[in-house]
Amino acid sequence: MEEQKQMKDYIIDYLLDGEDEKHLDPVLAEWLAEDESHRKEFDLYKKIWEESRHYTEPSAFDSDLAWEEVDRINRRRVYFRRYWKNILYVASGTAASLLVILALSFMGVFEKNSDTQVRMSAANGSRSEIVLPDGSMVKLNSGSEVIYAYDSKKKIREVDFQGEGFFDVSKSKAPFIIKTAGGLNVKVWGTSFNLQAYADDPIVQASLVEGCIELESGEEKLIMKPGEIAVFDKETNKIKQMKGVLSHSYGWLDNKLYMEDMPLSLVCRYLERWYDVKITVQPGLGENIRYNGVIQEETVTDVMDALSRLSNICYHVKGKHISITSK
Repeated sequence: MEEQKQMKDYIIDYLLDGEDEKHLDPVLAEWLAEDESHRKEFDLYKKIWEESRHYTEPSAFDSDLAWEEVDRINRRRVYFRRYWKNILYVASGTAASLLVILALSFMGVFEKNSDTQVRMSAANGSRSEIVLPDGSMVKLNSGSEVIYAYDSKKKIREVDFQGEGFFDVSKSKAPFIIKTAGGLNVKVWGTSFNLQAYADDPIVQASLVEGCIELESGEEKLIMKPGEIAVFDKETNKIKQMKGVLSHSYGWLDNKLYMEDMPLSLVCRYLERWYDVKITVQPGLGENIRYNGVIQEETVTDVMDALSRLSNICYHVKGKHISITSK
């Protein structure tokens, strides 16, 4: 893995060099000569670069938004390096167990207009990572979508979001506001947090790692401090703090599902998103069977085997459909 990452650095250097500097580093040249598969992989990276670079032309970004003028050039190069590392990581198909990075579909990912706008999604069974034009990083869990736009008139960074994501928002004078499908707005000031806001879930949950965020819905407001967890009830429009282990709320980043008196019905909802399957549960089992512990398995059948050992259930798999009954 380390060798592969190191080779990507050489490829990134090659792609980022100007047209008059196109020469192969000896290490890269040796790697290409080792195997025909290396050449094919290298050609794939070049194709992605050529087909997508027009979406990252400087004209697509507002320099006042992205960086201070004094270090604009240096920081832009850092941004492009991070951005292309993400793309090359996706293209190579290297991902650990459950954390499958969603390959970028360049046609339609970026929508250019008078203001900067970026759209990114992670389908069920996939996960993705994106660097926004302002330098913010977002890791998307399965079944999630983020649409970023900069309003040049209001001087506001706006994000429409549904699903689950871990945000690392860059500091800026321009406010960063996230709008969720449940009607909750999240105002962010350069911070890191996990936000779970699936459209079909009854609640929105925010877990603040560092910095400061404000949850707002109508007259309801809550300013959060690092280490706090809060939930928004879509039915009552109420926001309240809740107890819990902060790291458990974003355990999905490490392929872990922490269950604290979690009903089988909710466990199945997670599994459907993570593994892109459909699960039906025998009536009466969904809420009556509950679990405590942590799941970290490679496949959905591994998870089902673990749940079967922990409770009085059995399961049957047919394609992407799983049925669960009592033993």
